[in-house]
Amino acid sequence: MKKDNKPKNYIHWVFTDHYFKNGKGVGKFIGMLYGIFQVIYVPPLILDEYYGGWIPLLPVVLTYIAIWGFLIGITLQPYGIYKRLERLGWWNNKNK
Repeated sequence: MKKDNKPKNYIHWVFTDHYFKNGKGVGKFIGMLYGIFQVIYVPPLILDEYYGGWIPLLPVVLTYIAIWGFLIGITLQPYGIYKRLERLGWWNNKNK
């Protein structure tokens, strides 16, 4: 019987192998934290400018699309990698 080298689940893989094992994913992790910070910090500032009559509605909408798009993209990018590796059977073929 072959040993299954697959990680326990996605969360285990993303925080061990993908982000912190070789140091290349640390930038993605920091980017994700930055995205969370932006989603919390930026909307009140933008809405304050909008309610004050300083900017029109289009920049407000585009700002929301940009900050949420960044956060969703940088968060889900490792999930796409994980699904692709799982489909290819990466963990079972890795040590052959």
